[in-house]
Amino acid sequence: MENEFSIQEKNSLISFIIFAFFLIVLLCIGFSINSSYFKVKNIEINSISSKYNIADFSIEALNKSIWLINGDTFLDNRIKYPTIENVTVTKEYPDKIILNITEFEELIVVTDLRGTIPRRTILYKNGLELSSGEINNLPTISILNGPVHSGFNGELISMLMTFKNYELDLTIFAFNYDGQRIVGEYRETMIDFGPSLDLGIKAAALGALLENSNCSGEVKFIGSEELIADC
Repeated sequence: MENEFSIQEKNSLISFIIFAFFLIVLLCIGFSINSSYFKVKNIEINSISSKYNIADFSIEALNKSIWLINGDTFLDNRIKYPTIENVTVTKEYPDKIILNITEFEELIVVTDLRGTIPRRTILYKNGLELSSGEINNLPTISILNGPVHSGFNGELISMLMTFKNYELDLTIFAFNYDGQRIVGEYRETMIDFGPSLDLGIKAAALGALLENSNCSGEVKFIGSEELIADC
């Protein structure tokens, strides 16, 4: 009988110790979360762009517990800054965070010459198109005439992302669109893409040609994958 009580007492003691341990852990976590020592007081932004204002990110993080801050904390900032692709947070305890901001890639400068005043925009990887007066080291396309069909930007994105699979200098590509056909120039090669359709497929065929040869002449597409090269 004494042995049975002894076993029960030992089990009760072990249970109490485990309970007390977890209670202490929870109290410590609660203290850390609510402690002013772990409130965010300093915010730093790490980005290739200088357009971000720390004040725009302070509302979500300043004086909040550093333990509760993560990339999702700043989802609303993507409304004001639609070029943001991702935000990760580096924490320097006890009270500093560094926001590492990654932007969607800029793909091409689009100059629309159909109006009285030329309109210059940058097309991003996510399909976003924003006005820009900056000089960018990007390929260019000039729209000389219209109309431009609804999937035009998507075709451009597909083409440029495909070109990135090849060892080409995309910054020296220059294209023109007259409302019916796209023509382009790469180094000493003139390219007639035909209609602005299946540009990703056409880019795959052209990329292989330009990467593996010193084509100096004309290339004309007679289909999505068929081309005539006079190099």
